[in-house]
Amino acid sequence: MIEFAGDIKYIYIHIPFCLSKCKYCDFFSISCDNKKNPVPDDYISAILNELAFYINQYEIKNIRTIYIGGGTPSLLSKNQLNQIFSFLQNNLNFNDDYEFTIEMNPDDVTEDFIQFLQNSPVNRISCGIQSMNQKVLKNVNRRAGVKENLYALNIFKKYWKKTLSLDFICGLPLEKTDEFIEGIKSILEYEPHHISMYSLTIEEETALGQDLENNIFEYDFDYADEMWLKTKSMLEEKGYLQYEISNFCKKGFECLHNLSYWNHENYLGIGAGATGSLYYKDGSGVRFFNQNNINDYIDFWLNKWKESEAFQNNLATICQKEIVDIQTSQFEFFMMGLRKAKGISEIEYEKCFNKNIPEKVVKQFEKWVKKGLAHISKSENDVVYSLNREGLLFLNPFLEELEF
Repeated sequence: MIEFAGDIKYIYIHIPFCLSKCKYCDFFSISCDNKKNPVPDDYISAILNELAFYINQYEIKNIRTIYIGGGTPSLLSKNQLNQIFSFLQNNLNFNDDYEFTIEMNPDDVTEDFIQFLQNSPVNRISCGIQSMNQKVLKNVNRRAGVKENLYALNIFKKYWKKTLSLDFICGLPLEKTDEFIEGIKSILEYEPHHISMYSLTIEEETALGQDLENNIFEYDFDYADEMWLKTKSMLEEKGYLQYEISNFCKKGFECLHNLSYWNHENYLGIGAGATGSLYYKDGSGVRFFNQNNINDYIDFWLNKWKESEAFQNNLATICQKEIVDIQTSQFEFFMMGLRKAKGISEIEYEKCFNKNIPEKVVKQFEKWVKKGLAHISKSENDVVYSLNREGLLFLNPFLEELEF
């Protein structure tokens, strides 16, 4: 068995099926051919075979987080979810503080479904609200409108007794600052434990990107940034701690799975279009990219994965590998770690790379401290480097100055 730095305790499972595509979305997903059974049973069998292979390959035993994302995982049937739950519980040990998240679309929320999840191993729901403005939601082709959002929130309040996270996108076309802030304020009565507030990113290949290129609408990025800053202040006033650039929570409700990405941890990506990263003891690593062709993915994990003689050649057609050299890994450590409000530490860096933080990085932090944009906190055993509240807004310029 290949020896990696640390155990593999984090698993992401991708469900790349949607009933419709939101205009802003650049995640891999496809529209369902069968609206009554949107996720093929063969796809579930395929992801469980892939999981079985990697659990055996890397001797994975104990799991801290599982995250089922998409796409639209809430399209999974109860029977399909039970298959996934049973497999995971029969083959892995869940840590005492485990986190098991499933993403949901508001218009998939029903009393029956939430009661089912309440009695399952899932202990965290992440629901994509995005906006509380009907005109805004319709304009970006969201399936769920304000009515569906409110219905879902009321169902959560009545039946869901575990962790609830809500997603919003700041700066969607037609959104006004006051309306966006009031929309988020209106959902706080439902007491979500966690709120993700992402700045809109307009990718060229998305429908929204094409609309922008074709001058169907104009976009003011400065206005969107101002909207985000004002909403951030409101969330902090309401008791939500910003622990990462786009993420806010009540004390103790940080997303453990996403922290694994920001903390440079090993994680598996399961399913068509999923990625995973594993790191060696010297800090270098390997990144896995499952291909997007769902039919080929299913065919391999149903029919070909046990063909030992041709396995590696066949696997290479389904899952591509990319070597992450030490310099790239170092840059990613800072790129991801400095998204966290608490920053990164000497101990964390030494754990990943078996050496101290490079002197040039320390000097850059010292320069940014003088600018009033960073902190260096020293204790008896460690040194912590972080960007302050204002400095987090300039993470990209900070990273551009880094050279490895």
